[in-house]
Amino acid sequence: MVLLKDVADSPDAGLVEGFRSGDLSAFEELVRRYKDRIYRVVYRYLGDHEDARDIAQEVFIRAYRGIHTFRGHAQVYTWLYSIASNLARNRLRDQQRKGRNRGTSLEALETTAPGRVSALSSNDCPRTIAQRRELDEGLRQCLDGLPDAYRMAFVLRTFDDMSYEDIAISIGVPRGTVKSRLNQARKRLRDCLRYHHLI
Repeated sequence: MVLLKDVADSPDAGLVEGFRSGDLSAFEELVRRYKDRIYRVVYRYLGDHEDARDIAQEVFIRAYRGIHTFRGHAQVYTWLYSIASNLARNRLRDQQRKGRNRGTSLEALETTAPGRVSALSSNDCPRTIAQRRELDEGLRQCLDGLPDAYRMAFVLRTFDDMSYEDIAISIGVPRGTVKSRLNQARKRLRDCLRYHHLI
């Protein structure tokens, strides 16, 4: 049996070993701990509830089948995000090939995007409402315009507050590449928002 050398002290190590020993409730606990986080990240990346639900379910099916290959060189959630990011990128590519890319949902960005303005109230004037809609549309276009690699790194860092190390493991690139992609993503978003006169 493979030992969880690098993360032996993590709270998930016992669950992984328990499941490997035949305890199905241990895997159920892993699903309970991480299903919502996985769903949220995929939803923010793809902007579609149905796609996010499908992919989150597929993540745990693959994890269930592949748990015996998990080496423990990363945290369990990092391994799960690695599976999720690959599935999400594949889904996005498939949609783009078929001309069905729905883009990032504004609802997916609603409360956690940095610099996001607060929700409109019924007392807001028509001009404020129009400005908010213009900002929403511009932000959506700018996020959709990011290359896949930048977009995934940005989503994981911004919306799930993952460390550079965990993002690097999740998407299979060196830590320095993650930092570079995040810097490029932020620069491109700033430039895009300036181009649309939104900042």
